[in-house]
Amino acid sequence: MIQVYLLTGFLGAGKTTLLQSLIDTYQDKKIGVIINEFGKINIDARLIEKDGIETAELSNGSIFCACIKDKFVDSLIEMSARNIELLFIEASGLADPANMEQILSAIKPHTTEEYLMRGSICIIDGKNFLKMIDMLPALENQVTYANAVILNKADLIDFETEQEIKKLVDEKNPGVKVFVTSYCNTDIREITDNFSVSLKKTGRSTNTYESRPNSFILHSDSLLNLKELGHFLKEIALDSFRIKGFAATDIGPVEINAVGDDIVMRQWKEPVIKTEIVVISSVGIKMLSKISNALGKHLDGRLKLK
Repeated sequence: MIQVYLLTGFLGAGKTTLLQSLIDTYQDKKIGVIINEFGKINIDARLIEKDGIETAELSNGSIFCACIKDKFVDSLIEMSARNIELLFIEASGLADPANMEQILSAIKPHTTEEYLMRGSICIIDGKNFLKMIDMLPALENQVTYANAVILNKADLIDFETEQEIKKLVDEKNPGVKVFVTSYCNTDIREITDNFSVSLKKTGRSTNTYESRPNSFILHSDSLLNLKELGHFLKEIALDSFRIKGFAATDIGPVEINAVGDDIVMRQWKEPVIKTEIVVISSVGIKMLSKISNALGKHLDGRLKLK
């Protein structure tokens, strides 16, 4: 029996940080990981590379949408034959997990080892949650179908905001336990060993072709000036849901991580041969125009759209 843990949460909420903590906590177990990236390239997979971890990467859509659900099903079936004890699934930040139980039930006759759904952990971005939940139905279902909720980035919000989020979570998922954290720093076993039981086992995912946000990839084969790159990112950030990637710069390799106007660029420990940056936005044509104009102003010819 393979125990399954699903991680959900909006773009930049802290899912990969929690996934790293889960892997460290259960390092004595045989672990499998499925990482779902909405963009066409999988940035998060590079952040959790560890020896002995069975990993599958699914990009360019949500695993709960018809766009790549067949690949998710194939990965689950294939992973069931890899002699693992635990499977951690990091869903895209825009994923609606309402049909997770339905998917596991449907593949039962085709798996080598049976899956047991232990629960879903929803990570909330405390800084951005209240302004995003009304815009994206998927975020509401991430909370509704969670067995535990982590209210992350607590260091960036005041007490009143924390209480407002907790109240809203309780309205969407009565009785679910909320763990308040910064950098997802909490006792993982306290969460995974004491899941509440959700009454809503399955539903219809809101992830469809029509509801897909837009994803853009920027790339470069040359060294970029860090200051110019920062100016470029600042100019496009407010029209994006999420920006992340790795860049080769004049001060060395850099990891890029941005949610709204909160932009972080920090030195990366591994070499970056080629700059690749993913931008996710709900405004396709406007975002394309914004990126093109900002590139012309700050990085003309050195950073390009794929």
